[in-house]
Amino acid sequence: MSLQRLIFFVLSALFFIGSSIWLKDEFSPNWVKYQKEYYKEQAIKVEKEYAAAASVREKELLGKRLASFRRPVYGVKQILLKGEYSWAKRQNGDKVDRCITCHIDEEKLKASHSNTKEFPFDIYGCTVCHGGIGRALSEEMAHEGMHYHKRQMQLLVANAETMFDFWSELATLTPEESDPNQRLEMGDFKKYSITGDKAIYVGSQKCLKCHIGLTSPHVERWQRIKFKTFERVKEAPDYIAGNEAYRKTCLKCHTTGYDETTGKYSEEGVTCEACHGAGEVFAYFMDIGKALEGQKIAKVGTFGTPFNVCGPCHHTRGHEMRLKFFQEKGGSDEWFFPQHTFPYKTSSPGKAESELKSLPKIY
Repeated sequence: MSLQRLIFFVLSALFFIGSSIWLKDEFSPNWVKYQKEYYKEQAIKVEKEYAAAASVREKELLGKRLASFRRPVYGVKQILLKGEYSWAKRQNGDKVDRCITCHIDEEKLKASHSNTKEFPFDIYGCTVCHGGIGRALSEEMAHEGMHYHKRQMQLLVANAETMFDFWSELATLTPEESDPNQRLEMGDFKKYSITGDKAIYVGSQKCLKCHIGLTSPHVERWQRIKFKTFERVKEAPDYIAGNEAYRKTCLKCHTTGYDETTGKYSEEGVTCEACHGAGEVFAYFMDIGKALEGQKIAKVGTFGTPFNVCGPCHHTRGHEMRLKFFQEKGGSDEWFFPQHTFPYKTSSPGKAESELKSLPKIY
């Protein structure tokens, strides 16, 4: 065999092998096997439910589901993510997330992710936290640069900019409100860590280790006025008499880190993190000796005391339920007004009656 024929034979063989691989990937891609496994599992599950079904209507509905699982339509599943992405910005066109093409079992995903209520897959996708290449369909390419576990994500936090980029991406992906004043910005996501979970409240004692010396006048005043506010709330007659729903309205503002879903909170009273936010990321930088990065984190979302920091508690209608209670039940108004609103307390000594104000009316 001449050299030319040998080269032709080798090149032809390589072309044939390459074409075969391409055709296999094109017409029988690897992701199909994951969908086949999923539909097979679901079919077996529904078969059991169908056999145990008692009513005709139930069997009819399960029969339709079973038929769809036995004759599934395989295809690429993707989420079109919000935001502007273009080649001009060195970004890959419209940003899509195709992870659910293989990770098709949504129930399993929800079971392994506790934050799907805040960040549903169909809006935020997977790559915002896990990294990787969401557009890719091959397993190797899709998982390139991926962070599988929370610990791997946490190790990415080398500086404040890492968190800023993450929070900014969450803000970009979030659907816009029609009212511009209600639209979320980077600072609104400060309560989340790099894993997408709610940031941990580290407790005021950790803050005070440094700040009791660095900012002593502020700390002393806050400890005296706000740290112990819940102690007084617990003694209030309306709190004692109130039901669970009534008490929850008190807990929202008179505790730190209150979670409406679980009803739990980090600390009693209005402590450091009630205004500055959960200190997990800030404390992390301080612990590893990156104080400047910690300062950057601390300033996000609190500069100039914006409404979203103070407003949820410091608004005029926050105590309406208390007004109603005291007007209906009677009793001294000293339990209604805080100690520093001295002119409003009818029982305050040394004040002429004309100078004092009674409980306001509810309209």
